[in-house]
Amino acid sequence: MDSDTFTTIRSLLRTPGITVHDLESSGLTKRQIKYRISKINAILKPMNIPTISIRQENELIIHDDTREVLRKIMKEAKSMERFSFNKEERYAYMFLLLFLNLEYVSLNDFMDRLRTSKSTTLMDLKTMSSDLSKNDITLEYNRTRGYYLGGTEMNIRRFMMRTIIYYRYASVFDTLIDDYHLDLYEYSNLVIQELAERHHIQFVEDRLFEFIYIFTFLKARISNGASAASEIENMPNIDMMHSTKEYAFTQELLENYKNTDQIKPADIKYISSWVLGISYGDLSEQTQDKAYISSLVAKIMNRFELLSGAHYSNQEEIFTQLYSHFRPAYYRLLFRLPIYNPLTEKVREEYQDLYELVFETMKPYESLFGGEIPADEIAYLTMHFAAIYAGKKATGIVQKNALVICSNGVGSSAILYNELRNMFPDMNFLPPIESRQFRDVDVPVDIIFATRYAELDDTDIPIVRVNPVMSAEEQYQTIHNVHLQLNMPEPGRPSVENVMNIIRQHADIRNEEKLTAELSAYFTQVEENPKHTVVPPESLHLEDIVRTDLIRLHESASDWEEAIRHAYQPLLEDHFITENYIEATVAALKKNRAYIVIAPHVALSHSKPEDGALSISMGIYAMDFGIDFGNPENDPVRYIFSLSATDNSSHLVCMSELLGMLNTPAFFHLLDTTHDPEEVLDFIKANRKSSSEPN
Repeated sequence: MDSDTFTTIRSLLRTPGITVHDLESSGLTKRQIKYRISKINAILKPMNIPTISIRQENELIIHDDTREVLRKIMKEAKSMERFSFNKEERYAYMFLLLFLNLEYVSLNDFMDRLRTSKSTTLMDLKTMSSDLSKNDITLEYNRTRGYYLGGTEMNIRRFMMRTIIYYRYASVFDTLIDDYHLDLYEYSNLVIQELAERHHIQFVEDRLFEFIYIFTFLKARISNGASAASEIENMPNIDMMHSTKEYAFTQELLENYKNTDQIKPADIKYISSWVLGISYGDLSEQTQDKAYISSLVAKIMNRFELLSGAHYSNQEEIFTQLYSHFRPAYYRLLFRLPIYNPLTEKVREEYQDLYELVFETMKPYESLFGGEIPADEIAYLTMHFAAIYAGKKATGIVQKNALVICSNGVGSSAILYNELRNMFPDMNFLPPIESRQFRDVDVPVDIIFATRYAELDDTDIPIVRVNPVMSAEEQYQTIHNVHLQLNMPEPGRPSVENVMNIIRQHADIRNEEKLTAELSAYFTQVEENPKHTVVPPESLHLEDIVRTDLIRLHESASDWEEAIRHAYQPLLEDHFITENYIEATVAALKKNRAYIVIAPHVALSHSKPEDGALSISMGIYAMDFGIDFGNPENDPVRYIFSLSATDNSSHLVCMSELLGMLNTPAFFHLLDTTHDPEEVLDFIKANRKSSSEPN
């Protein structure tokens, strides 16, 4: 049996209710998946066993008898599987062998374990060395130790975690565990689940798989003398971890294994950080780190509010939601633990401008975490903010009970839960659960939303397959599916395909995919708001809300208040705002004005829509001499951007473009030298055009 078939069978057995989409998330195409399934079926057919089939919504149907036969096939093949490791799997085995930090590792150890020739082994080591160097890790060799890893302990551990999380080569991991008599997966699984229940820690299925292997290899390395104590002890605020249930869980977990007495407290904190990093931030828990992390969440909320020009109407609910995500993210970032977000690229595509705003929001915290915040983390935060600003109001008709079954983790569950609540405001959504908890639900359920088709064949409750992050087209299709499943009349929404057919008859379409997506988004919004403008908010750009008569150059003011009033004057004269909008802004700034200084010499000012914003617009006010706003880091202020926004979302693209402009030195040079507002507007237009062109 080849390695690809072996890996596919293992995936089918490990994940109940697995779908084609689940297999696609591992990097396979639909064609590759169908080919592998056909190869497995070719093995099953001579045994007169039901073959694997693919039904509606791409769910894979595997009979219980078929599962049992596949388990036997796996067991028989296990002794031979190392012979069919592909190149990437050999790299993973070789790295993890070195990660164990054994006293001596020779070339023969690699050759004997992997049954490879000397030339193949040397070539593999050379390639692996090149990959390691990209992560600041070296492959070393001397006569005393043989082959070993060089570099900081934290980097080496991070690479091990990436190997587990990204590649999930269970067959490779289990083979290494067998070869070097490490703790068996099944034993660790039992111990960890029992202790997790005792300490009220909930592991998502996928994260539990990762944690067991990470813990097994990390404990072996630490037991063999490797420690990151010198790097960990200098981290800020880590003593707060002692009071957490995750730290107590880790201590008790280590007591269940031999040779763990010598593990240093700093390394116990490191293991605890991984548990904290995959847990859920519960604001109701009185932990020692609660006040500190709460202050960070509040600052992040304030900065996002300032940069986006949005204002929160339900501060407490949003704070609780962000805290639940940011507490685990804080420990991941502090210890630089890797995380794999399979939705990152989709988030960057669907919420490009919101992603940029979140990226800019988090910039000041890079120094706290020792470097740029990874894209996967920014994407998760973006998903939370996207859910926050997608809110719609319920209409008050009789509610149906909806259940969300999500196996992607607490963060994704919360995001999907909020997204669906916004899409279906007239439904009562029960708290999200995993598939294994479905049998414990004791309230009536009218419809189920599931990220995977769980084993629910014996239920007649309608099931709708959803992704944790949905494009406008997917949202449109989901709404359509729900109305069909519940036999509900659809509220006068045109068919996108019918509209597309009409357009095709009378016009040449330059980009069918984009037009379909925009029509889907528009029709979805029209259902919720019949007065929705024909021009979707996403089409507004910075050049649309900045006019030449709103630009003031080479101005002067005696103090911050006069500067703010002068900056808003053009918006007042053109009836974009009321006098009260200015007064509300000034009143707020008298309490605290340092926070609006978002970058060196730059202030961004705005107030709530209800304070007197009549229409969306932005003024630019450039002074020859700076004024102090009480922000020592970024004073004096010379440029004030004054925003009027009538809601929390229609101007987000504009704000993203503005932040891009603020990172362009040529823009400020122009503000300092030109006397013609038309030149400023032309620069804004040209900058957007150049940034939107493909590289």
